[in-house]
Amino acid sequence: RAHRDMLTTSRAPSIAARATTATRLSAPRRAAFAVARASNDKKKGFFEADLVNDLKSVDGGETLDGLASGNVEAVAGVVGLASTVVCGYSLYVLQNTGCGLPPGPFGLVGGLEGISYLVTGGLIVGSAGKKIVTGSGLPAGPGGVLGGAEGIAYLLALYGIFVFVSMGGDLPNAIPTEGGKCFSP
Repeated sequence: RAHRDMLTTSRAPSIAARATTATRLSAPRRAAFAVARASNDKKKGFFEADLVNDLKSVDGGETLDGLASGNVEAVAGVVGLASTVVCGYSLYVLQNTGCGLPPGPFGLVGGLEGISYLVTGGLIVGSAGKKIVTGSGLPAGPGGVLGGAEGIAYLLALYGIFVFVSMGGDLPNAIPTEGGKCFSP
């Protein structure tokens, strides 16, 4: 019994003890009590980040080692970063010209653009799904490359919404059509 008492005294107050304390207080004091208790919790919220420490953890050498060993998170992070570059440029061109990237020879540029949007969207969907299920997003990956791709993908989603709104919701067709406003086949 002494061992059990020692364990209970070394831990934070139990839920029952906190509830008892909270019920003895008046309503405004209960609210203040709850806020004070919540502010002591060290859990990150849905949109909170520790940017300084996140940036300190970025290590290009670790990413290269992960790529050399075939680490899935490293490969996904690098592919995700490359895709976000293409998507970012595509959104910039779309905002300034009203059209996406040109199809290019054999449709390669347009195809790369489409695949990049799918990969970037996949990062966002995968991250949001994991955040809902587990409470945390995608793992950082070797050198932080996957976490970096995830963060940039969210920023691009915000930029895409901005471009969509600034264009009045009038986006060009994804596939060039005869007489279309951007590129005709």
